Amino acid sequence: MAEPLLPQDVIDGAAVRDRPNLFVIGSFDRRITFYSQQVRALSLVHALKELGYLHSNPRIAVVGGGAAGVAAAAAAALVSESQVVLFELAGELLPLQSTTDRRRLDPHIYDWPAHDTTDPIADLPILDWESGTCRSVRDDVLLGFEDIAVRLAPRLERRLRHQVTALTAVADGYQVDFTDLNAPPPAPEEELRGQFNMVFLAVGFGLEPREPVPAIQSASYWSDAGVPVAEFEGRPTPRFFISGAGDGGLIDFVAAGARSFDHAGMIRLISNHPGIAGLKPILAAIDVRARAEDAKGARFDFMAAYDAELLQLLTDIGLVAAVAQQLRPGVRLTFQTRHAELFDVSTATLNRLAAYLTIKACEGDTQRSFRHLQCGAVTRINAPDPAAEVADFWLDCAGETVAADAVIVRRGPRRDVVREPFADHLASYDATHKEWLARHGEATLVPKLSSQARGLFKEAARKADIPLAPRIQRLAAHQLPIPVQLLREGDRVRWSGEVSAEQLVRSWSEHQPFEIILPDGPGALGAVAGAVLRVACHSGNCRLHAAPGLWTQHVRALSLESPHAEGMDMPAIQGGNPGGAAQDPVELAPAILARRIHRSLDTWLLEQLNDHLQPFFASSADPGRRINLTVANDVRAAMAATWADWHASFTDDSALLNHFLRLMICAVDDDDSLEAAQVLVGPTKWSAIVRGTAVALAIASAWQTTSPKSAGPGNLVRLRDGDSAWAGHGCAADMINGSDMSLCAASYMWQTQFVILVARVRSRSAGSPSGPSRRLIPISRRSATPTVRAR
Repeated sequence: MAEPLLPQDVIDGAAVRDRPNLFVIGSFDRRITFYSQQVRALSLVHALKELGYLHSNPRIAVVGGGAAGVAAAAAAALVSESQVVLFELAGELLPLQSTTDRRRLDPHIYDWPAHDTTDPIADLPILDWESGTCRSVRDDVLLGFEDIAVRLAPRLERRLRHQVTALTAVADGYQVDFTDLNAPPPAPEEELRGQFNMVFLAVGFGLEPREPVPAIQSASYWSDAGVPVAEFEGRPTPRFFISGAGDGGLIDFVAAGARSFDHAGMIRLISNHPGIAGLKPILAAIDVRARAEDAKGARFDFMAAYDAELLQLLTDIGLVAAVAQQLRPGVRLTFQTRHAELFDVSTATLNRLAAYLTIKACEGDTQRSFRHLQCGAVTRINAPDPAAEVADFWLDCAGETVAADAVIVRRGPRRDVVREPFADHLASYDATHKEWLARHGEATLVPKLSSQARGLFKEAARKADIPLAPRIQRLAAHQLPIPVQLLREGDRVRWSGEVSAEQLVRSWSEHQPFEIILPDGPGALGAVAGAVLRVACHSGNCRLHAAPGLWTQHVRALSLESPHAEGMDMPAIQGGNPGGAAQDPVELAPAILARRIHRSLDTWLLEQLNDHLQPFFASSADPGRRINLTVANDVRAAMAATWADWHASFTDDSALLNHFLRLMICAVDDDDSLEAAQVLVGPTKWSAIVRGTAVALAIASAWQTTSPKSAGPGNLVRLRDGDSAWAGHGCAADMINGSDMSLCAASYMWQTQFVILVARVRSRSAGSPSGPSRRLIPISRRSATPTVRAR
């Protein structure tokens, strides 16, 4: 990994020769990303500060409100007392990222397969962000910019809808000519001027032409319309023609081939695939060879290298097959490039690999096809007469006729347009910058922010009282407890706080802390007391604000001293009222409020259960060995079918789900134990819930017509042709009335015709202490009834 450039090297790369204090940020570099442009801007401002360019607090113009311009303007204003003016032609900053939710920005993925490149955090000292959609990243960065602009006003000024038309060198700086497009007619025709000591050109690369191929309009890469959508027209063989071998072309080639393109999903599929880590050194070595050839002015054949060194390995780890499963049925892909080599060294390794895998997946399926065409120009032509097939587009590529349903052209933006106002100044910059790129090599491809630069901006932000990045604020807010209050009002319970009662489930699902304020005793709250305690006993991040004398004994009896389970924690009880929970009061009958809380908790548990069971059915996957059973493939398939019915029933009937889960954790099935049993159902008993349900499914799949039961006795029922139904009890409890389940299960007076019991058995081997183990205990009804045996 290349080290960050030294300050003088950074300035040498950005400075325009013979134009003092005129700097270009990123517009002539390769491997451009949102993150790399921010780093280039921050590195330049740090270098200027370090080497004294900003000591005189020059008046600075920043031309361009993209990633580089926004970062440069904020950074320069933050570390100096300079007046900084940011010019942007569009009506808002970061305009390219403002219109799409289907494109994704990842800070480090361009450098994959290097270490830490899947890290979703940009980790910048200012204007920080995390991986997400273009729009979400833009929102975070602009919120950070606004925080800086507000605190540094009026030194940091934005001039939106201002078109810079000329730049002229004058004594002690530059004259910037611009047009204010906000002014009423005919004022926009009037040229305005401003004097600046220093200018940053952060004009980017411009916009794509609307008709990159004559008579064919191609939606911009930066719009949702530019992303190929899922197949909704029912075409048996959708045909896509993709032109352009840059990163945009590669991504949209993969998107065109995909059944339903998910940019983040594509990244995860490849970067997290089992076995891919072993191939990273090969990928990196190929990249090194490719860059060496590029430095000599030669092109590199990635396809040949991948075929020879990677294809078999990618096939062996199942990645080609995994990509094939994601492909659009019947898709036909045509990829046109200017060069004979399909891939270019300037593109991201991950994008090249994704395109390569798409090609190989297509070539391995007779229902799909891929072909590569090399030509310099593509022309739209009339359909042949007669035409062998119907197509929306007919194209000519060096004499080859192509029929396509959709055409995607990614040939890059019109760089000459955005550079034109500064052409006289930049006449020699391209050549000198190429020399600089060649001299510093790896360090310029994916620039790194030095620790000195990071420290400078962190300290400046601290002194200016700049708020933390939005992502950190969200994280901090997530850790702040939410206060809620339950208060008895006549025959109702008054719930108040900033969230609804159903949101208490976030204590489990998101580990959200809650301050639960309980001015009354448990008796006054009725069934709601048990619902609240169920949340608190399984979370570890809920604090009860209540009178200890009224609540401690009650809570202890349901948690630490429960006669039905071991290992339950007792939530903290603290006197007083922290306040902040008086908003949005709602009054409900205690039973209704309790039912709402339980339903939200049970629903979350059901989906967690489904998420664990489905992989087990498919491949015996069992993270954490929660099930810990070896089950034959045909039995797992039968379990999956049974679970589909059970899951649908549970989803449709919350009372059925509640009853099933309660009796799975508690052996005692009577109304007096309802609250005590209900409190036990939660994450603390997750292993018992998963394994007990899995065992019940295994029995039910072989013992047909066994299904959940909504009322006692038991939580299962087996329908029998021509005979009365049998009630059953699927149970994975720890204890029965204070005694270990393995010691008293056989003598306990079960109320059902059959019991499916998963008990923890204490075993002792010679010379070793006793320890728990799990096994199934055969239990039969006290009269002549079936015995469920599984040892």
